[in-house]
Amino acid sequence: MSGEKRRYTRIEDRELRRLREQDSRLRSLQQDLPERLNAVRQQAQQEFQQRLAPLEGRTQRQEQEIAQMRTGIQNLERETNRRFQDQRREYLGLFERQDRKFTALIDGERKAREAGQTILQKQIDEVVQNLASERQQKEELARDLLADIETVWQQVDRDYQHQRFAPGKWADLRRDLDMVAGNIEAGISEAAIATSQQTYLKLADLRLELEQKEQEWLLYYQAALTDLRSLITEVQSHRECQVEVGEGSDAESFKCEVNYWTNGRLGEYENRLTQLETELVEGEATLTTEQVKNIGEQIEHLRPILGEIIEQAKLSILGSQMRAEIGDRVVEALENMGYTLVDDTYEGEDERNAFVVKVKNVAGDEVVTVVSPESEFGANSVSINAFSPTLIDETATRQNAEAIFNLLNEAGVQGVGEMECKEEAKVEYRDLEEVRHRLGINSQANSSNHLKMIGEVERGENRI
Repeated sequence: MSGEKRRYTRIEDRELRRLREQDSRLRSLQQDLPERLNAVRQQAQQEFQQRLAPLEGRTQRQEQEIAQMRTGIQNLERETNRRFQDQRREYLGLFERQDRKFTALIDGERKAREAGQTILQKQIDEVVQNLASERQQKEELARDLLADIETVWQQVDRDYQHQRFAPGKWADLRRDLDMVAGNIEAGISEAAIATSQQTYLKLADLRLELEQKEQEWLLYYQAALTDLRSLITEVQSHRECQVEVGEGSDAESFKCEVNYWTNGRLGEYENRLTQLETELVEGEATLTTEQVKNIGEQIEHLRPILGEIIEQAKLSILGSQMRAEIGDRVVEALENMGYTLVDDTYEGEDERNAFVVKVKNVAGDEVVTVVSPESEFGANSVSINAFSPTLIDETATRQNAEAIFNLLNEAGVQGVGEMECKEEAKVEYRDLEEVRHRLGINSQANSSNHLKMIGEVERGENRI
């Protein structure tokens, strides 16, 4: 005959707080983590400088072409390039400070652009007034302006990603330049000069916009990539960790694989991070600023999860130790009733699963206790299963079970709700060798329906 006595238990609040507050923590076995993170940051700064290098190269090319210009646009272009170089140094400073505030830079560019427009307007007005009605010189000025603006237009096409950061604007300016050329051929020099003036201002605006957007993109991109690689480095350093349980001379240290104790959660987390890294690296030539910013926001949302995973691993280890301790307490109580320990094991030899212990007395009666984890830290399902070759005394077995649960209560493991009594014991746990070699166990799901019932009976209590 056989039978089962089962009760849900939780660690009393005082003991639960002690477990949470004691110096029980996961520590990375990679003692060089600070150096590795510093190396990631140094590499990021070098990469950022390398990405800025082509911008300096194009400035030098443009300086050579500016020297060939023949109108007042030459001075404006030189001043523009000087501002660009100053701006790049500002962006480098932002990266070093990990600052992503662009307001001051944008305002500075806007003021510089307005000042440039005023200067060009005055210069062209003076030239036109001085030439009076000299048609030939007006035509020469118009042609020189067109040539200089064509140079700037070609620079924008060659050196900037206008289709990426300002699609369509470059092509619109081509139509304006064609209109200037048509006016010159038609002998309408005044109209050609006026249109050239407006076209250059639009072109200058476009180049300033592209310069700003490209550098803004670089800063967001490099910051996201640096944050991501730093986080991946931290994850890798916590693949294997050491947990300290207890205090003082009673403290014990355990080496553990975080991915194992979190049921693969760390691996899934790392895979998500590497997917984002691949998305950034492979999308360097195509991702928009908004897309990069979106990835950066995802990284910020993912960052706290590493701490949650590490905490989950710690609690999983503590919970496993707790189940074994509860099993030892049950054995202690049963030994006082004449039973002797036969064997104990974790289900499937997986320490994340239920702890199973078997005792036997001289009459051949066997008691198998199954301590199964619930979903919250501190609560378990304790199932006491009696197997006897003779008729079981229900009253005696109930009293024995109550004595066991009272002993657990004295040890700080409180019962939740009433003890459940069933006529049939869990025969699948009687053969511990079979339990030991059982595969594909997911013991945390065994009592999900019962956990819901407990929640309805005793809402608001801390239990797992």
